[in-house]
This record gives sequence, C-alpha cells and structure tokens, in this order.
Amino acid sequence: MGIKASFGEGRYRISAEAIRAGDDILVFVGGGERPHIGGFSFSEPSASTVSFSIPDHKDFVVSHQVSEKVSRALGKRCLAVSGIHIEKATREEISTLVKNSLICTELLIDLMKEAGL
Repeated sequence: MGIKASFGEGRYRISAEAIRAGDDILVFVGGGERPHIGGFSFSEPSASTVSFSIPDHKDFVVSHQVSEKVSRALGKRCLAVSGIHIEKATREEISTLVKNSLICTELLIDLMKEAGL
C-alpha cells in the first residue's frame, strides 16, 4: 500500500498516492470530476525533468511540478502521473486545481518523509 494525501473540496479535491518502486518513487495525482491518466513526468535529483502528455491533455503541467518536487525533496528518482478533469473548466478552476495539486504534493512529501520513504 502507498502513502496517500488529499487536499481541496468537492470537484476541486485532489488526491495523491506514492508507492516505492525499489529505490524510486511512483506518484499518481488525480482529481476533479474524473481522475485519469493525462500526462506523466520523470525526474532525477540532478537532471532535467522529462514530461509527456496524452494528446489533447495538459496534465503534464502538474506531473512535471510534482515529479520535480518529490525528486528534490527525497533525493530519489520520481515518475509522476497526473490526470485531473473538470468538464469545460474555466481558467480560474484550472488555477485552483493546479494550486490544490501543489499543496497536496507538499502534504504527500511530508508524509513520505515521516514514513522514511
């Protein structure tokens, strides 16, 4: 079982889960009305982050930030997968979801550190 965190309310709620994969970390961040796989990013503490997006998705924006934050905070390689969806989301709603994702990530990092992950 992984380590889980969440932040936000209703359709702006973001959930994240981290699992250990050997010496590496795998994180899924999802939320909104329909969590899914929309983008993914890979980070190493001393290298540039590489991100990919599923066509017509912009979820890599979140996965990129999540993988970098986790990798730097824990000194490990991190693959982050994200998928957050609200139908016909406004710019303000997207901004709220991204902000909640980053807060959720910080909570997750704190829990991972406490668990010695």
